[in-house]
Amino acid sequence: TIHTKRMNAALFCGDDLWLPAWQEGRGEHTLKYRMTVQDPELILYSSWFCPFAQRAWIAAEEKCVNYRWEEINPYQVDPRQPGGYTKKQLPLAEKKMLYPQFVQASPKGLVPAVQCGDELLAESQPIIEYIDLKFQSSAPRLCSDDPYERARTRIWADYANDKIQRPYYRMLVEQSEEARQLAYADLIEGCKTFSRAMAPATQGPFFMGDRFSYTDVSFAPFFQRILVVGSHYRQISLPQDDADITRLMHWWDACKNRKSIANTLVSSERLISSYSNYAENKATSDFAQGLMSSLSASTRASSSLAATAAAKNVAASPSVILSLTAFTGFLAGLAIGMIARRPSS
Repeated sequence: TIHTKRMNAALFCGDDLWLPAWQEGRGEHTLKYRMTVQDPELILYSSWFCPFAQRAWIAAEEKCVNYRWEEINPYQVDPRQPGGYTKKQLPLAEKKMLYPQFVQASPKGLVPAVQCGDELLAESQPIIEYIDLKFQSSAPRLCSDDPYERARTRIWADYANDKIQRPYYRMLVEQSEEARQLAYADLIEGCKTFSRAMAPATQGPFFMGDRFSYTDVSFAPFFQRILVVGSHYRQISLPQDDADITRLMHWWDACKNRKSIANTLVSSERLISSYSNYAENKATSDFAQGLMSSLSASTRASSSLAATAAAKNVAASPSVILSLTAFTGFLAGLAIGMIARRPSS
């Protein structure tokens, strides 16, 4: 039996569905405190497992906002699964019943969302900018006042969405080894290009050198999952002897040790468990459905091209097959890139 109301998914050690082998991370300790904040400046509607929501979480931590965390579980709870975690979407009507204020802030029922007085906002990257501009603190601005620098950080955050994030998700959900290998090649190329766009390491470890910025906040949650979730389910590993990857890992070492990001890093074991439905192609979340739909569409397009070639008596040479396979990957990537810009639920 699937329970959606009377049973909660595990959030902390000691909860009914928490596995004894799991160790709470720093992120869990942050949540325990933030869920009890009285008279907050900001309410953050979020989900502990969601990389899109983690963007808003990092921004709130970086800007020293006195926020309260409202945990949103948009999925069914299955006590047969570790932690009760599934990626099986609750209907929007049920989300409205369980979390009315959240759905008011996010009419699509997708995390993250924020509420500051009468101001309601959803979607992760706009929330980064909102928090950065709304709350003044001793921390430097995430979004530069310089027009060129601001544009550049946005461009490369979007590049990471399209060229790194989407191949990672392709690797995670694809069940074919050939498709995974194509996605892996795209992932590595995306990582190397992103790395080459960074300031030289001599100027500082972050994307903009010694300045922590919008690009770092936007990409860090996904790189964390590439290393933790991707390595577990798909044995993703990055080349050790490549200068571009070395620079990228230098960036990650600085990010994971920065207080605002470190405060959001939850138990790795629990994070891995929460993604099992993606790896097994059983997820029914909005994001997963869009992802699989795009992959199916690209496969159909490739089959149609192959059939057309056959009808015209085009020989199925290795170069033709390779071109069709590459075009399939391109179509999948293009569609997934559009999905990847949306917040996750």
